[in-house]
Amino acid sequence: MIQDPDGPPSPYDALAEASVTPWTSRAELRDAPFELLARRLMTPAAQAALDELRTVPGRLLVDLFLYDVDVAAELPGAVREIDRLLAGATGPAAGEPLSDEAVARLLDELIRFDV
Repeated sequence: MIQDPDGPPSPYDALAEASVTPWTSRAELRDAPFELLARRLMTPAAQAALDELRTVPGRLLVDLFLYDVDVAAELPGAVREIDRLLAGATGPAAGEPLSDEAVARLLDELIRFDV
């Protein structure tokens, strides 16, 4: 895992007292506020960290930046896989362009985060 030394502290750092790590399950994360409250460690920073990790999109966004990925090495394989999947697409909608309304709806769904 990597962390930007110039960036803000990770939500996992703020929740270290409750033993919250990237490997903490959702059920364990749901119990973390109670542990923090019982130990009188619930601070605004801890609450903000919990809010960041509470939703799936929020947690995925936080976790995304924890791992070092060699994009140049991974990209060719990903492109081959996408091409393979697109070549096998069948059915009446395969390859047809989306309407402007459908594109706007998909973009709205993709960029709406609860963080």
